[in-house]
Amino acid sequence: MKGRKRARISQCMIVKNEERNIEKALSWGKGIVSEQIVVDTGSTDRTVEIAEQMGAKIYHFEWINDFAAAKNFAISKAKYEWVALLDADEYFSEEDAKKVLYYVRQLQDKPYDAILASWVHLDDEGNVTAVGTQSRVFRNAPGLRYKGRIHEHLASLNGRDFRFVDAVNELSIYHTGYGEIGHQEKVKSGRNLKIIQAELEENPDDYRMLGYLGDEYYSADNREQAEETFRKAISLMPDTEELIDPIRTAMTFGKLLEILYANYDTSEQNIMAVYEKAVRRLPQEGDFDYFLGRYFFLHENYPSAEKHLKRALAQLEKYGTSLKSMFLSGNIWKTYEDLATCCFNNRNLGECINYSTVLLKSDRYRMNSLFLMLTAFLLDEMSAREGAAPAEAVAAFLGQNLYDFTTLKDRLFVLRAAMQAGYQSLTQVIRGMFTPQELAVVDQALAGQEN
Repeated sequence: MKGRKRARISQCMIVKNEERNIEKALSWGKGIVSEQIVVDTGSTDRTVEIAEQMGAKIYHFEWINDFAAAKNFAISKAKYEWVALLDADEYFSEEDAKKVLYYVRQLQDKPYDAILASWVHLDDEGNVTAVGTQSRVFRNAPGLRYKGRIHEHLASLNGRDFRFVDAVNELSIYHTGYGEIGHQEKVKSGRNLKIIQAELEENPDDYRMLGYLGDEYYSADNREQAEETFRKAISLMPDTEELIDPIRTAMTFGKLLEILYANYDTSEQNIMAVYEKAVRRLPQEGDFDYFLGRYFFLHENYPSAEKHLKRALAQLEKYGTSLKSMFLSGNIWKTYEDLATCCFNNRNLGECINYSTVLLKSDRYRMNSLFLMLTAFLLDEMSAREGAAPAEAVAAFLGQNLYDFTTLKDRLFVLRAAMQAGYQSLTQVIRGMFTPQELAVVDQALAGQEN
């Protein structure tokens, strides 16, 4: 217990012109970390002023086009047992920040170097766009430092295996840098592109750097150049499996598949060739089937879309999100929506209802999902299949699992969906839940909408 009490955290970050983010970046650590260190690499805005006002220790580092050097300088200023090194556009929630402190105290006397957390990318509206994995909280030990001038990574410098605790299901780092505003600022600066190009001048066959170069073209909406660069990166990947960087490899294949699926003119033969290479490389990755499923969905090939989207979800369930399935994780509800539509079009009505139920349990006011579910129930009823649920049973299912029919809001919502679906028998059952006075108001309102 004595060792656990000793564990404290130094929060570190390197910054340049982050006045838009710096207050939030420092706020999550208040009351959690024992010191806050900000290393400025040449800001010309109010970043340093704001950080000083918030009580951070300020250091200056001359920018030498080397992210690892700047981060290692920040670590050198940390005096406590653990380091939390997040970027200025990243933060922990208040709840997860408390968990970080709990984790380091539990791990203080155990042989672990770092904590692996989910890396949740948010757009400018706060919606999740992708979920990756990062280790940003680690032990302050001389043998742990960053490597790489760009897209740097934490590494053990003494040859010892890097040991981490997998907390991806408990801890999430929220990242806003891939939102439209923040990301366009980075693309406009051209800083990353220059460093990547310098790296490739030294080693033109570095498939990892070529993948990052493809990312830069992709972010700049130069999809043709991005596709060409990703394909070159794939052609240079080593044959020996253990030499491959799985995260970078997954991103290179994943973004290439995204480019291909988004181009309606991409042939099935073309995208399948890339998909098959990707699956051979990383058989546990769910993103490849996710993008292929989206391709078939776009082309209204619903049987193939259903097959691959189901396989993507199966991969996710079997192998988890640690270091894999980044795009699928960030678009999980869209995947369920597409699967429900696929099952409907394939007349797999039972599974359509199941997927719609999952969606409605996450948000019962998804009108499209309820409309699709009720249409599936209606078609099943019209089929005269033995065992098909009558309208009364459907209403009971909705009331027991999804809606509170004692509230006017839920009754109105389901009534509107039933009417839109042309589900007359269910419409009558739901209307029977209203008082005559309520029905008079409802009918008047519906008549007004029609006019």
